[in-house]
Amino acid sequence: MLSRDSSLETAKNTAENLYYLMELINTNITDMDIEQIISLSGLCLGLSAEISTWIDAEFERREK
Repeated sequence: MLSRDSSLETAKNTAENLYYLMELINTNITDMDIEQIISLSGLCLGLSAEISTWIDAEFERREK
């Protein structure tokens, strides 16, 4: 799980996981039922929020 204090490597891995999850959804969306789409979209939203929080914290650290 990515937090404000995570390493750059963890942030990179989280971003890659988000990318692969979105690619999975995109290539298989016609074969998924709505519950799967909603669930996977929620995972994407959670990962993107973690990445955004990490970027904000990293920006603050670099500005000091």
